[in-house]
Amino acid sequence: MESASSAESAVLGKAFIRAGEGLGLDDAELSAVLNEPVSSVLLLRHGHELLRPSSDAWSRALLLVEVYQSLLAAVGDERNARNWLCSENRSLCSRPRDLIKSRTGLEQAVQYLAANRSLT
Repeated sequence: MESASSAESAVLGKAFIRAGEGLGLDDAELSAVLNEPVSSVLLLRHGHELLRPSSDAWSRALLLVEVYQSLLAAVGDERNARNWLCSENRSLCSRPRDLIKSRTGLEQAVQYLAANRSLT
């Protein structure tokens, strides 16, 4: 079972880094999303550290990946996803890029995207 956990951790770590790159987030922003030091993001980026299942960083990484996937489905490509992330959003009362630096903001972005997906 340990290898499955390690494999899942590696997959989530790669997906998190890929989502961050696709959304145009730098390592400092990714560290804020995870609520971890930048050094942890750098280790994660190079495969030298894995996210721990059931940790806060694990659930935050899942939320960012969900934001990324939902945005791609809604707006079609990474350029449009980055534009959405950087634009002021009246419904969210902020720029999503600023919101996702907190767990509550990540959850708000996921809920907003899910609600808008259900309208289409």
